[in-house]
Amino acid sequence: MAVFIKKPTIAGAAGSKPKIIEEPSMKSDSFRIIITAACCFALGGCAATVIVPPPLVPAPLAYGGGYGEGLNPLFSDAFDDTRAVDVVYVTNRAPGSDMTGCDKNTYGVELSTQVSYGVCRLNVPKRHSVGGFETAPNPRADPHRYFRVLAHTPLTQEALRLQLSQGRPDILVFVHGFNVKFEDTVLRAAQIAYDLKFQGQVVLFSWPAGAAPGMFGNTFISRTYAQNKANAEGSVGTATDFFKLLAGLDKTSYVMVHSMGHQLAIPALAAASSETGKRFIGELVLNAPDMPIRDFASAVPALKNAARRITVYCSYNDNAIAASEMYNKGRRMGGCELVDGVDMVNVGEIDAPALGIGGLGHGYYASRPILTDVFQLLLGLDAGSRQFIRKSETNSTENYYLRP
Repeated sequence: MAVFIKKPTIAGAAGSKPKIIEEPSMKSDSFRIIITAACCFALGGCAATVIVPPPLVPAPLAYGGGYGEGLNPLFSDAFDDTRAVDVVYVTNRAPGSDMTGCDKNTYGVELSTQVSYGVCRLNVPKRHSVGGFETAPNPRADPHRYFRVLAHTPLTQEALRLQLSQGRPDILVFVHGFNVKFEDTVLRAAQIAYDLKFQGQVVLFSWPAGAAPGMFGNTFISRTYAQNKANAEGSVGTATDFFKLLAGLDKTSYVMVHSMGHQLAIPALAAASSETGKRFIGELVLNAPDMPIRDFASAVPALKNAARRITVYCSYNDNAIAASEMYNKGRRMGGCELVDGVDMVNVGEIDAPALGIGGLGHGYYASRPILTDVFQLLLGLDAGSRQFIRKSETNSTENYYLRP
């Protein structure tokens, strides 16, 4: 069997050392070595000529070589120990009787024409349960086990703008849902930021949600819902001004909204986008949206102008959304519905109810499974590339499922 080897071009005068000139086809090191050996054999030996191939460069790994490099510098602030977390807040709740702390006496549940600003510094313990917050029973309770307010600093609007313009280029914004007191909204914002290991500033937009004092407001939930719904509608203007302020900063905001908070956040974001014409949101994360499907879908074009990506976490098994659908006599986005331009992620297999009681309940947005996915989302991974995400079946009301 004949073996054909393409000969290289030989240059040089007779009797001189041959100079080997590579042909364009001689690309690999192994191929170069074979050709060199063949030439030496044909020329009667190459004792005086030593050709050293260039050092081999390791080929990229099959997955692209990206694992294990590049991400660690993003997390220079360690969240593996107890730490103080600052929650910057904007609220149109009516001021309460005691403005020294960050609790139920600081701001109430009534709508106010006055907008207040400040910073609540909280002790976030390293031993808290992921997704939860355990408040200290007394001032001397173990700081590594319990949340506690360390300081409260009121701000003016200009001081707020200065505060947000400083530091790292990322801001995490949290807009809470129905029937939540001010103290709990601050604790929740700190817990989410800590569990996400978020490296920028944390901002809470707290609107007047919650039940009126006394058993009556707590017992008759429909009355509380009606009042909170009215307060949400009355907060759209204040929220619009807040999002316009964010758009004016040279920063990227990541906005997380829960439940009834969508009734003010979605129209406010759409209005801010239309007025500023600026994309200032990296990720818009919408959890259990308690708003009509039609209203949400009509706002999506404006939301897409404001945000790089929109992700909705929904569930067939969310009993609070089911109750809202009965109260409002219509389907809500939190029950899952495909909308063009939105990643719809069904968490129903995790939020599975037992005997009519939800597994994670309406507050699944702050739990380990959801925050694990949100963490990857904030890193920029597409839905199909994130852990525990599977594509939904054809003709479903969602794009993806979060696997249990």
